[in-house]
Amino acid sequence: MNVVRKHFSTIKGGRLAALTKARVVSFVVSDIPGDDPALVSSGPTIPNLGSFHDAAEIIARYRLKLPQRMLDFIGSNAALAPNPADAHFARHSHHLVSSARISLEAAAASARASGVMPVVLSDCMEGEAKDVGRVHAAIAREIAMQNSPFIRPCVLLSGGETTVTLLSKGGTGGRNGEFVLSLALAINGLDVFALAADTDGIDGSGDNAGAYADGTSVERFLAHYVNGHAKLSANDSYTAFSAVGDLFVCGPTGVNVNDFRAILVQ
Repeated sequence: MNVVRKHFSTIKGGRLAALTKARVVSFVVSDIPGDDPALVSSGPTIPNLGSFHDAAEIIARYRLKLPQRMLDFIGSNAALAPNPADAHFARHSHHLVSSARISLEAAAASARASGVMPVVLSDCMEGEAKDVGRVHAAIAREIAMQNSPFIRPCVLLSGGETTVTLLSKGGTGGRNGEFVLSLALAINGLDVFALAADTDGIDGSGDNAGAYADGTSVERFLAHYVNGHAKLSANDSYTAFSAVGDLFVCGPTGVNVNDFRAILVQ
């Protein structure tokens, strides 16, 4: 997406910085897995090596339906984006000031101060939200039942950005709610507590940033006549967690470094 977008934009792919003779210093808030600064917002001030040939190949591979004038443009010299090796960028610099990694390191420091061992799994987790939830649950279950591969108490931390494949048009919720619901179903009865939230304060289209879950979530769902498995299949995590009062609502935070997940195993 970034490779294609920067070739149609007048400011992305380093084009904004190329418009000035001034020295440019960029302070970057990363919302992408891996924190490549040239990909954040498609790099208005930081170019990358992706060529217009790469963009054309991506358009063809994914069969993107673009207007003919865009297809004509991408094959012309006008689509050429700045090269990182251009002398113009030698005086420029950038600094990563906020990212998923930074948020996880802060959470890890807080855990250590509380006497709990933190385990940072990854700051760039991707994949289907419910599948990633099950994987996290499997690790938590192993710790809870076998005290391995990490010693209790510990907190599993991860960041990144999952995705949700919609199977129903009637469900409400976002990727973090779906992650937590999937995890909740797999940690039933265990002394495990979890939070997953979007760091910008909004998960999907609701008013929540994410949700909480623990080993009693399934029992509490049933007490409120909520079928957790059915809600997961319907992409309706918001309704499930709303019923038991476990939505995490904090309002907009003013910063976005993608998702934050913490799973405490007592």
